[in-house]
Amino acid sequence: MSDAARPDLSPILTEDPLDMRLTLASIIHWADSREVREGVMAKVRFPADDVQMFLVVNQLAYRGALRPTDLSSVLGTGKANITKIVGRLEEIGLALRIPSDRDERSVLVALTPLGREMGQRIMAVAGESFSAALDGWSGEDVETLRRLLGRFARQAMRELAYHGALRRVVLAPVLGGGKAKQTKMAGPVEGFGLSAER
Repeated sequence: MSDAARPDLSPILTEDPLDMRLTLASIIHWADSREVREGVMAKVRFPADDVQMFLVVNQLAYRGALRPTDLSSVLGTGKANITKIVGRLEEIGLALRIPSDRDERSVLVALTPLGREMGQRIMAVAGESFSAALDGWSGEDVETLRRLLGRFARQAMRELAYHGALRRVVLAPVLGGGKAKQTKMAGPVEGFGLSAER
């Protein structure tokens, strides 16, 4: 193959360690990789070797009760698959379906007391992961990062909402407008437990 015909194998982005796109992609990979998920599942002794079941519990731990439709949107899978996953969670006592108090035609998926215990263990391990990643940082640097990431996330969610990808009611706690209604879609980014600080 001639040099002219050889494809360019280099990344499109230049290797700038401060490029925000590369930084965000790396953070998302760190938080969202299968290896990390399976590591958390092992640490919390998740009772099923099923990543999708774990992700539903994770979402309910972060966001509270959700409609199956909204879980489907958040996790990027079909409603029929969510129904099967929730059924498996019900069988092992981690989740249950309850009637919605806002719409008698719909149901919510919620954590049982056992599911909430599991969710607390997941949150504890997530906290440990953040602490390990920030080991050696000064308290001032950690606070600056927390504040700026929160600000960036809120602005990103505003942009997403502007383009119609999120329902306005979900943004209330993110934008500092009060408690979220737990029956609405929480968006495609896992774990947006954001404060209203700027």
